[in-house]
Amino acid sequence: MKPKRLLQEISGFLEKQNIDIIYGTGSFNGGFCIINENPVIVVNRRSPLEEQLRIFVSVILEQGFDYSGLKNEIRQYIERFVVT
Repeated sequence: MKPKRLLQEISGFLEKQNIDIIYGTGSFNGGFCIINENPVIVVNRRSPLEEQLRIFVSVILEQGFDYSGLKNEIRQYIERFVVT
């Protein structure tokens, strides 16, 4: 699966988990935070797609979301980041 499609699928999954995704530009890396009691992922629009994907996957793993219902290709991509 191409990175752009992975990004769409994973961001859609995160939005279903009630996490807002905010894209911006500037001198920041991005990541997960809480703003006014709402979970948010801030993403630098200028970051490479692979970096944006890494941010999304790290949130999925750190928050312990059940991603078992996602497509096999997406699950395999996420599991590449699991540290054992």
